[in-house]
Amino acid sequence: MSSILSSRRAMGAGPATRAVSLGWRVVRFVGVVVALHAPSWLSVWIFQTPLAEERPLFNLDLLVAAALACVSTLAGGVALVLAWSADVIRAAAKNYHFMSAFDFIDAARFADMLDLRTFLSASLLGAVTGFLLCLWLVLRLTHRSGALAWPLLILAVLAAGGDAANGSFHIFGLDKDSRIVNMNFAGSPAWNVWRTERQSLSASGPPSPMRDPASFRALRDWQAAHPGQTSMLVLVESMGLPRDPALRDWMARRLTTPRLGARWSIQVADEEFVGSTTSGELRTLCGLQGHYARLNNDIAAGCLPRRLASQGVISTGIHGFGLRMFDRSEWWPRAGLQPWRWAEHGASMPMNCNQAFPGVCDSAVLEEAVRQAQAPGRFVYALTLDTHLPLDIRRAAPLPAELQAACAASSTPEQACRMIHELGEVLEHLESTLAASKATPFLVVVGDHMPPFSETSNRESFAAHRVPMFVMTPR
Repeated sequence: MSSILSSRRAMGAGPATRAVSLGWRVVRFVGVVVALHAPSWLSVWIFQTPLAEERPLFNLDLLVAAALACVSTLAGGVALVLAWSADVIRAAAKNYHFMSAFDFIDAARFADMLDLRTFLSASLLGAVTGFLLCLWLVLRLTHRSGALAWPLLILAVLAAGGDAANGSFHIFGLDKDSRIVNMNFAGSPAWNVWRTERQSLSASGPPSPMRDPASFRALRDWQAAHPGQTSMLVLVESMGLPRDPALRDWMARRLTTPRLGARWSIQVADEEFVGSTTSGELRTLCGLQGHYARLNNDIAAGCLPRRLASQGVISTGIHGFGLRMFDRSEWWPRAGLQPWRWAEHGASMPMNCNQAFPGVCDSAVLEEAVRQAQAPGRFVYALTLDTHLPLDIRRAAPLPAELQAACAASSTPEQACRMIHELGEVLEHLESTLAASKATPFLVVVGDHMPPFSETSNRESFAAHRVPMFVMTPR
């Protein structure tokens, strides 16, 4: 009798037990999906970062890696770390204007030259902690859960199908001209990295001519009309073009003063930029687009310093940071520049003007450049540094009332406003140094790229693909 009752209880409990088991599987499935995408979703919510190609709503790499973790915790853990790394590296490379993810990875060999402590922050530590927590949670929920692998793979297939229908699916070339919804529904950052490396000729091939290198053309044409005379090029770190006209005007007026206008005819313009700082150097010095490591002697023959050498012009490159960074000590001479080494000229300058990139202050760099431009038959190239992110807020001067008002009127965030002020200070110091000098060389002042802010609100304060340019022709 008791065995019959026990059997009936077991039969009655069967559906309830199965329901609980199914419910727990659903909870685990949802938990895995949320934990996989929480870092990306939170970055969109907190920093208002766009859902661009490398930051899809559903990350196919992570879904497949989680399915693998259901079978093997070790293999799945490694796959998850690699998938998250591909996502972060791809996003960081685009944010800092690198032409490819592998170029961004290659830059890690210069990490010993940086003060990495300046990049540490509560938000960064929180992000790392969050990643580790999500990794632990995914591995915990998928441990010995082989049955969970299929729902994860099915979700990946459905997400990819929805993305293809939306018109934003780039894997296998299945992309359309327009999207139904302005969102990247699903994607694979790892695929995007691989595809970019294979298809980007600008990143993998030799440097090619820019479509419209206005700064290079201005220098080339003036030197062609005035052979052997002195000219200057100042490439300003992170000098982007403010979107707001009042802010553009405020920044321009730091340089275009009446006392300089009496000696130079100053044209205020802008030009297109592609890539990071070294790309800006190739653009302005050579009129080229590409990677500096692929600048061979034949291509470098067209660079302005090499051209000027045939006229007997001496070309010098001045920078406040170590010239080992981005191999400038190697490719500058190839382009025709003689690197200025502070120690070799008896100038023991303190290298403490930028938090992350400790170097000689821009004030000293600009003063040395103007000093050398007093001699005839010179081409002087100065690359600034102080405005490289992150800015040192501890040393920042109070914002001028006029700039504060312009930023408030245009709803420009504080960090972007601070950047405009720091750029204005660089231009202001150049103005005072030029005003105190005697010679009046031809001069081009131009930005290398827009400031690489991570937050959309700060980033959108500057034009996406344009930088300001000042062409100063002697009267």
